[in-house]
Amino acid sequence: MRRPLYDQLVPYYEHIEGRDWRKEIKLIVSVLKAHEARTIVDLGCGTGYHVRKLAKLGFDATGVDISPRNIRFATNTARKERVRPKFIVGSYYRFRPREKVDAALCLNWSIPTRNDELRRFLSNTRSMLRVGGLLIVDFERVSGIVWKDVGRPIVNSWNLEKRLIVRVSVGQVRSNVLSSRDVYILYAKGADARAPKEQARYRAAMGGGLAEVYVDSSYVRFFSLPEIRRFAVRSGFRVIESYLLPRNGYKRNYTVLQRVS
Repeated sequence: MRRPLYDQLVPYYEHIEGRDWRKEIKLIVSVLKAHEARTIVDLGCGTGYHVRKLAKLGFDATGVDISPRNIRFATNTARKERVRPKFIVGSYYRFRPREKVDAALCLNWSIPTRNDELRRFLSNTRSMLRVGGLLIVDFERVSGIVWKDVGRPIVNSWNLEKRLIVRVSVGQVRSNVLSSRDVYILYAKGADARAPKEQARYRAAMGGGLAEVYVDSSYVRFFSLPEIRRFAVRSGFRVIESYLLPRNGYKRNYTVLQRVS
């Protein structure tokens, strides 16, 4: 399924994602250094923010993402920032580095929602890590569901240099999976705000006017920590650390898994 968030909206992703990137990098780096991890693979790297920053800090970092447009953006941005990480178009179910790595990341709630797919993901990730290697993931806890926000429209906006972006999101929860439908409206700055002529009004209504509109669908699974531990044990990992960071009034949960065999 094609998603505008990983295609047409890629240039704006790091603005609209709504995370504290600096605190997240600080947390990740503290974990990596504590375990003497140097080689890192970011599975589902998106626009490559973590990979670029880790490379700048001296880590041997590789980003893998299924979206070619994400990878092009990440590569071009890294070049502008004068860093040289590796970026690869690929699936985190099948990607295998040439040599075992010290750590893997899978962030922005990118771990699979189905049990069979999660086991497949953990199995492949285990195969790319050295014994003792780390997997850092973020997830939403079942206890963190904000029921008052479920089923009602949530509106956010970002006033960027050349664009005003408005997002209207509506989510539903079923079997601990949040399905979200997000409508993104992109307005060009400097557009003529005066009342348009009749022809312009109809042109705008047919999609050729003042705004671009994209509809994006996503699915996020809510876990309990005991669930994460059970999946970890069955896949040759153990949970060794957990953390919390704020995210727009919510909490983002991070768990560190370690390959044990």
